[in-house]
Amino acid sequence: VRATETAYKVLPWNGCKAAISLTYDDGDPIHLDLVIPEMKRRGIRGTFFLIADKIQRIDEWKKAAKSGMEIGNHSSGHRRASELTPEDEIFEVDHAADFLREQFKQQVQVFAYPFSEISDGLRARVENNSIAARGGGWGDRLYIPEYEPDWHDIRCVATMTDLKFEDYKGWIDQAMAAGAWTVFMIHAIEGSDWWQPVPKKTYIKTLDYLAKNKGTLWVAPMGEVAAYWKAQKIVENADIKFQNDAVEVSWNKPAPFPAGITLKIAVDTGDPVIIQNGNTITASTPGVYE
Repeated sequence: VRATETAYKVLPWNGCKAAISLTYDDGDPIHLDLVIPEMKRRGIRGTFFLIADKIQRIDEWKKAAKSGMEIGNHSSGHRRASELTPEDEIFEVDHAADFLREQFKQQVQVFAYPFSEISDGLRARVENNSIAARGGGWGDRLYIPEYEPDWHDIRCVATMTDLKFEDYKGWIDQAMAAGAWTVFMIHAIEGSDWWQPVPKKTYIKTLDYLAKNKGTLWVAPMGEVAAYWKAQKIVENADIKFQNDAVEVSWNKPAPFPAGITLKIAVDTGDPVIIQNGNTITASTPGVYE
């Protein structure tokens, strides 16, 4: 019996209509100088994929991580997948993950493939270390809750210098209309000489539009959204036992999987008693339990 056939359901996207994740690659200094301050002003958090052996201004990155920004794994040296031996693959993924976890005291749970290139060996290492990985900017990039994703090749939309605010607004509007999750892949912002800098005015307008739609949109780091969605699917496919007026739901947490993921469930049967691991849970809002 599926959990969705009982009197409760998991609310997708943390109870919002849709989700957006802003992800940034390579540790461009402008992320520290412009991007993170502007995100903080609007209460927006994102994912920053850092190259472990090429991090500049690490103390500032540690402050960003403590403020709620997610640190993701972008390999040790940003090498092409075709260049890597099996030993290299271990170093590029495992060494980077260990270094980032030690430095940032965070669960480094997501990976971004350098150059969006995926090999079987590289993917195997990523699966061993991460709950999800960001792939390239092509294919279906609107992830609706019912979709069964390839967790280690999550597709994205890539920002480009010549795109306009209307393009980014269109991507966000499409996600809201579809009730979907969309991941942005962002590199540089105007003022940087790194790859494909987005005009500052366009970037700021996009942040403003996201902030305006918070509540309808869940704007959260990639790892946070992926963990919630993965947990939702685990609970929706959990083992169910019916005993008199009680429903017992149990599941196994896979590895790797981060600690502390909280799901929101809606219950439509009167005034239920919800107990998890012996603890009674009260409703956070009418009919919704966390």
